[in-house]
Amino acid sequence: MSSPTELHLPQHLPYPVKVISLDVKPSSPVQRGTRLLSYSFEYQPPIPGSRPELRFGTWDCSLEGTIDTWKVRVGDEITLQRARAKPVVIMSEPCKHGVQVGGLCGLCGKDMTTYVISGNLERAFTLVQL
Repeated sequence: MSSPTELHLPQHLPYPVKVISLDVKPSSPVQRGTRLLSYSFEYQPPIPGSRPELRFGTWDCSLEGTIDTWKVRVGDEITLQRARAKPVVIMSEPCKHGVQVGGLCGLCGKDMTTYVISGNLERAFTLVQL
């Protein structure tokens, strides 16, 4: 098992957001696309004089691994500054895919041509012909 990975909320969320549920318990395995948490936010319609609306969103996992610990609680309000500064969850990955050759992970052999790695930044890897 590799070292723990800190996951931050993406910067494109409609901050501030309020955590309304943590959808995965600690020690639970997750796959890419697993819903990690749900949040609410206030949306201001672009129509002059309109009232703000309460809307909802979800944040899904972009990695495979196991949830170690949550760094937020239900009811926490998270600003963009807080999202940048502190992780919301710590998880363990079976492989961080740090070495890639010809579109495959050089450590575990996983096809990396469409895989997204997330930490503080997300980046997609593409197939490189040798």
